[in-house]
Amino acid sequence: MKAFIHELTLLAALAGSVLFSGCTRGEVDVIRPEWPESVLELAAALPVQDGGRIKPFQTYADFSLLPLNGKRKVVFADKVKMSGMEWLLNTIVFPEYADDYEVFLVRDSAVIDAIGLPREGKKKSDRYSFNELMPGFRRLSQLGDQYGRIEQKDRDTIQEQIVLLASNVNHYSYLRGMLEFARFSHSLEVQGDDERALDIFDDPKNVKFSDVLANLGRIVEVHEELRDSGEDAAAGALGDTFTSAVESVAVTGVLAAMIPPPASAAEEAEWLTPQDLLDQAFVPGWTLAEEHLRALRGFEGLVASREDFHAFERELSALQGTLSALAGARGEYQEIPLELHYYKGKYVANSQVLFILSFVLMAFMWLFPNTKLLYRGTMLAVIVAMGYLIAAIVLRCIIRGRPPVSTLYETILFVTAGWALVSVVTEFINRKRIMLSAGAFLGMLGLFLANKYELVDKQDTMPSLVAVLDTNFWLATHVTAITAGYSAGLLAALISSLYLLAKLFGLLFGFKKGDKTFYRNIARMSYGVLCFALIFSLVGTILGGIWANDSWGRFWGWDPKENGALLIVISQIAILHARMGGYLRQHGLQMATAFAGTVIAFSWFGVNLLGVGLHSYGFTNGIHQALWTYYFIQWGIVAAGGVALLVERRVADALKA
Repeated sequence: MKAFIHELTLLAALAGSVLFSGCTRGEVDVIRPEWPESVLELAAALPVQDGGRIKPFQTYADFSLLPLNGKRKVVFADKVKMSGMEWLLNTIVFPEYADDYEVFLVRDSAVIDAIGLPREGKKKSDRYSFNELMPGFRRLSQLGDQYGRIEQKDRDTIQEQIVLLASNVNHYSYLRGMLEFARFSHSLEVQGDDERALDIFDDPKNVKFSDVLANLGRIVEVHEELRDSGEDAAAGALGDTFTSAVESVAVTGVLAAMIPPPASAAEEAEWLTPQDLLDQAFVPGWTLAEEHLRALRGFEGLVASREDFHAFERELSALQGTLSALAGARGEYQEIPLELHYYKGKYVANSQVLFILSFVLMAFMWLFPNTKLLYRGTMLAVIVAMGYLIAAIVLRCIIRGRPPVSTLYETILFVTAGWALVSVVTEFINRKRIMLSAGAFLGMLGLFLANKYELVDKQDTMPSLVAVLDTNFWLATHVTAITAGYSAGLLAALISSLYLLAKLFGLLFGFKKGDKTFYRNIARMSYGVLCFALIFSLVGTILGGIWANDSWGRFWGWDPKENGALLIVISQIAILHARMGGYLRQHGLQMATAFAGTVIAFSWFGVNLLGVGLHSYGFTNGIHQALWTYYFIQWGIVAAGGVALLVERRVADALKA
């Protein structure tokens, strides 16, 4: 069945591309229908079930475009921008236009060479349209299938990009056929006097998919009667009508479901596609619900009115009302407006801008240390940025009905908010500007990483959780505690890094040279935060073992993620014991704490690169380079701190002599 659907999709895509097959870029304008804002708002609020959760159509659009384009917006040659919602509307309503949009990001032109396409006028890393890629579709599909059988870690860069491009083109071809069933229109022609087949439909000259589905029982009954009475031509015509309707819906059966089940259905019932409704039609005693028939006709109305935006808006408003009422009756619509508000409010983006502003103000604050206005401005910017970020986390918790940390992306948001909160509270206590500066820097860094992670992962950041994570109790206890430990441990590493860099600058440029109070204050802050980190890391690790025993029947299994958590606890205990035993003094403690930051980074993200073990659901591709960059920077700071210590001791010995 899957192979049959794929072939139909390919044929539909090829048929659509013929519209511009004789044209080259520059000979035909890229048509961009200008949707009214009211239409975009209605479309954005359509509910859809995708990836196991109900979400707004706006979210579905953005995260359908992101893997293809590397952005949530399409930017044309004349710098005009098109939102993800506009792009998806054009793709499903005007596929013949959307096929000319350059949305497929190809990072290396060697991919284009491999599938045998010309690339005149293109850069090494550039975007291509569906029409530009279609001549090489068959070769791309063959290579994608061939390289897809290779383990991901064993593919070279070009092979990985070919697999990705093949997947993106396939997904787009399905998207452009989302309303193919709604475009179906069949003229039933029957020769002779027997009009039993014609009597089934109100308009035999324009039979729609909804007409076929609503009258399926009657179609089967009349078809059998016609065959039994020898009216083979009439029976064949009726059979052709049904077959054509089935083919029109085959493409849409693999996409997101937009039709809620009846309110009487079980709570866990999946949402439906037109293909699902067709499959259910063959169950004895089944009848098409009036709401579902109205929904199908609503989609058909969109296609019929696509040339008239006012009529299209009326059809879309009616469809949105039908689907939202169905979802609301099941209690599955109430988070849709909140999620739209979350993305429209740009809470995380606004927080990032404010953290960047606070970092700039912080730099001027150190250049002009006696200007109180800069200090207050930096503090205000950090607090407001933190407020935006905490609001984003709270909204995500309400939307998902989950604790604040359930995905790797959310750990970054939570850790960043933790850094900012601890920094602000500590700054209010000691007023040394050090923790305020750390909060501004780490806030900017954390949200930069969150944005980078989203671009690398290219998936909905609020996904449905795998079965093992589907428990709010353990997410609220183990995951929150261990993430708080990550946050505090990395903050301690940063504070220690500031200490080591200050020592180095002191030797090179005389910065705070001889100011023992300054260095003692930094060391005390680092030590306090490290103790805080150990408490949460230890408690979180123990809770993780209890959860593992509850889920998998064993407290500990030497899984890579478990080993990483244990390494954090061992490293932090070793540092604190070495301090208590006198093996590490002030400078040595800072070197060890700074190094421990790389242990935390390894446990947080590094073990996920292995993609093995019972925690492999956290596997993330594309962070290898960023992770090693952090390792080398942090190890470089530790090495610089070691050099500073040796030089300092030699100078002290020389003075004694």
